[in-house]
Amino acid sequence: MFEIMSNDLLGRRGAITTTRGKIRTPCFVPVVHPVPHKNLIDIREYQSKFDVDFIITSSYILRKQYKNQEINLHNQINFQGPIMTDSGAYQSLVYGEIETSPEMVISYQEKIGSDFAVPLDIPISINDSYEIAKEKVEKTIKRCQYLPSFIDPEKKTIWVGPIQGGKYLDLIQYSAKTISNINCFGMYAIGSVVEIMSNYQYKNLFDIIITTKQFLDPSKPLHLFGAGHPSMFPFIIAAGCDSFDSAAYSLYAQEGRYLTVNQTIELEELEEFPCCCPVCIRFKPQEIKQLTEIEQMKFLAKHNLYVCQEEIKNVRHALSSGTLWELLEQRSLAHPLLRNGFKKLIQHSKFFNQNTPLTKKKGLFLLSKDSLFRPEIKEHKRRLTNLSLNRKKLVLISLLNTDFTDNFNFYNQLKNLMKTKTNSKNFEFWILNPYFEIIPLEISDVFPLSQYVSVNDLSNETINQRLLKIIKLIQNKSFSKILLIGDLNWINNLKCNSNFLRTEAKKISAYNISINKHNLEIIYGLINEILINQ
Repeated sequence: MFEIMSNDLLGRRGAITTTRGKIRTPCFVPVVHPVPHKNLIDIREYQSKFDVDFIITSSYILRKQYKNQEINLHNQINFQGPIMTDSGAYQSLVYGEIETSPEMVISYQEKIGSDFAVPLDIPISINDSYEIAKEKVEKTIKRCQYLPSFIDPEKKTIWVGPIQGGKYLDLIQYSAKTISNINCFGMYAIGSVVEIMSNYQYKNLFDIIITTKQFLDPSKPLHLFGAGHPSMFPFIIAAGCDSFDSAAYSLYAQEGRYLTVNQTIELEELEEFPCCCPVCIRFKPQEIKQLTEIEQMKFLAKHNLYVCQEEIKNVRHALSSGTLWELLEQRSLAHPLLRNGFKKLIQHSKFFNQNTPLTKKKGLFLLSKDSLFRPEIKEHKRRLTNLSLNRKKLVLISLLNTDFTDNFNFYNQLKNLMKTKTNSKNFEFWILNPYFEIIPLEISDVFPLSQYVSVNDLSNETINQRLLKIIKLIQNKSFSKILLIGDLNWINNLKCNSNFLRTEAKKISAYNISINKHNLEIIYGLINEILINQ
């Protein structure tokens, strides 16, 4: 049912196959009202004009509106693609206007033809005590355990396993473990996060998603109930969600709010639309402000939906090209809260390695100190620990304090030079790099050691911390001769922090020359001389 085509961080690009067609993932799932005329956008246009694969609606409102009438969900809503119905648990708790039970919810969703259906779970409030939350989790699990005996095996409904636990990670873990062992779910979904997101508790959100992911069957998609603003889409996907629903595009429109990928703007503040979507390109803000309130809402809802769809396509492209990290860094600079969110996500970087491919279609952009946490850099450091280094002489070429970028050709030229000298086998050639720390020349063609572009703005403190690790490695290898080439100011910066020069002075020969395109011939000549004479 779920085909995974590419991975990056914990994000996955793929497709869910249903009887109503394929759903591209990751997928934004618009929330729609099940009574068509109550929506700001004609539901028939969701597929034809907005390229929406998948929508979600409320089974509670359907039952309340149509009571015992027999309805076909897709015909009633005017949407022929896949539709998810929620269990109506939240509305039942708040309003309690219709009789309900776990069995009735199961039967009703199958009867109306839901493509994705959710058993009657019990949502958890951010203010619930641990004891109350645990009781709700137990009730939800018990209802899910009864599910296989109530569902109709002839129906094509895909049942969604609800993961509850609120802010309590041990309850999330318990819920995910137990629900994943119930053999009737084709998808899982995390609930009770709307309040957490509304309060900008990003660390809690990422803790919840990543904790959940660890205990679920990875061959099945993971949904998130209530994703909110499109600015969060890349981060939610990077944490591991394959789909998520949101009504924000419509709710914000009802409040006169215009969405962009990074922010929310009041319609009244706009003098020009910062967008070229099909609706914005036809009008000026002054024209929209003269419309009736309902027409303004319809305009805003359409624009907001276009923005959501555009961002989900941006993320899918980033997953295909292996550039999701770059997208996260770019998006995180738009707002302090997003920046904080990215910092929280980075704290989970140890989980990214297993899902990030070893090679990618494009080289890396190393944009800031945050790039040091990239899984590709962490994987390189892991490889270094397994690398056999038996030669007794070291040539250490420093690419610190330089804007030199033609690394690939530089490394290849050095390799070609080494091939012409028989005694080159006595030397380790290491490149000193601010991001990768050490690049042994013999593996410099391994991705991404030559396939990156970096910004040279790491702080001296950050570089010094990394250099001290390198010096410790050099000292542990007990080289008989060490030759330093490049801008060697970093040694002076380390004098107060390291006894490197004092203890290794007799072994060291230093050649202070800047690595740049103008000095390459001098550097090649110097290395040639070293290989002949040392």
